[in-house]
Amino acid sequence: MEARAALTLRLLGGLTTDEIARAFLVPEPTIAQRIVRAKRTLAEQRVPFEVPRGQELSERLASVLGVIYLIFNEGYSATAGDDLMRPGLCEDAMRLGRVLMGLSPPSPRCTGLVALMELQASRAAARVSPSGEPFLLLDQNRGRWDQLLIAVGFRR
Repeated sequence: MEARAALTLRLLGGLTTDEIARAFLVPEPTIAQRIVRAKRTLAEQRVPFEVPRGQELSERLASVLGVIYLIFNEGYSATAGDDLMRPGLCEDAMRLGRVLMGLSPPSPRCTGLVALMELQASRAAARVSPSGEPFLLLDQNRGRWDQLLIAVGFRR
């Protein structure tokens, strides 16, 4: 499961090996090896890229949601680079979560994750000063919070 998650973060999330290693709290060479093994396994077993169904979908849902949340986390609180946030990754994670909601049977876990990401992302514009310094929650200008994302998140 960890190798599958690492490969997905690399391919879908566009995260670097170093960023993935930090997300899993393991050394970078460990993640690099997991990615290599996952690619090899997919090639050797000729695993089809399709949406699983039934019980297989239920079994994989938790790991898929975990990957989506790791993508969101890297966007919300960047572990590399000069920027505090990487909004594009937050948007990608929310899009993937919404797509997953449309592809899978109703799931409180999936709905909850998408709502959580929307509510968190609603504060993005208020989290960082013009000079790039973070604002604590109590110091944020709530007028800059995205009211549409808040409303959508609460409706879920």
